[in-house]
Amino acid sequence: MRIAIAGSGLAGSYIYRLLKMRSEHNVHLYDIKQKVACGIHPCGYGVDQHFDPLILDVGLDPRVYRLHSPPHLLAQLEGAPARTTVFMIDKPRLVRDLRTGADVRLDRIDFDEYDLIVDATGQARAYSPPLAHDLIARVIQWRVLVSAPATTSFLPTRGSPGYAWVMPLNEEGTDLHLGAGCGLGNRTPARDLVRPAFRSLNVTSVTCACGAFIRLSGPDFSNIVNGKVWAVGEAAGLVGPASGAGNVFALQSALELVTHLSDPAGYVAALKRRFEPLIPEAKAVRKVLAGGLPNLSELYQIRQGWQRAGVVVAWRHLPQLAVAMLRAYVAAA
Repeated sequence: MRIAIAGSGLAGSYIYRLLKMRSEHNVHLYDIKQKVACGIHPCGYGVDQHFDPLILDVGLDPRVYRLHSPPHLLAQLEGAPARTTVFMIDKPRLVRDLRTGADVRLDRIDFDEYDLIVDATGQARAYSPPLAHDLIARVIQWRVLVSAPATTSFLPTRGSPGYAWVMPLNEEGTDLHLGAGCGLGNRTPARDLVRPAFRSLNVTSVTCACGAFIRLSGPDFSNIVNGKVWAVGEAAGLVGPASGAGNVFALQSALELVTHLSDPAGYVAALKRRFEPLIPEAKAVRKVLAGGLPNLSELYQIRQGWQRAGVVVAWRHLPQLAVAMLRAYVAAA
């Protein structure tokens, strides 16, 4: 087959390496020129316990990319303790290694040249048709150095429905990725959105900062395969709506695509079996981003979404989190 992969991020580069290792297909990798220094946009670094076997599958050592693991596998959600398998990776390095030997083309794909076009363009869905009920969030991201160590934590934004995070990028907890996300169209200044993440930190220097968009609508399984264009990863809606987690989902969906390369129905069915729970999770998140408080059923879906992303909150702490959301979203508004 003649295969074009649109997007040389995590999903696209992983597919490229898998195909080069497993097949004799003629594969070309396409992208646009990135405007950010790290080349990763948006720059999420978090993965969970499913990461290691996926990286071993492409002949790489996952230990090389590990930057930080939470001490005692604990995180904080608005002060409530949570068990977590989330750890941070050197994502730019991983992407570079996945596409070793690739000649990334910067021009537009000619549909007539290829039998299959993989849309791995993330939120842009550059080659797939628009989604009828898309949900895009605005994300503000910073990388900073601090004088006192910080731990992995998640908390609601103040005055705007959304959440903020702090994630260490080194074992000392002094190099941090932090930021906040909220609904698209929200005009809250970037510094106000990330204030909850910054408030307890003594920042010594800022490494970089950027803004991005992320898809939180969950998958539309009727719109993943469109003729010879197959969406994967975030382009297919495979991002945790409650967590924003997408790296592991990108790798898992990429593996399913390569496994079902000549079977589009099988590819969609495999994604549905794995990712269908993202749909009720997205419904609950829509309500939150619209300024509503989740009911018990919706809170359950959000908790399940955190768990799918590697963060487990005990049931007894859910009332505490609901009160925190009330204080952050309603009282401040």
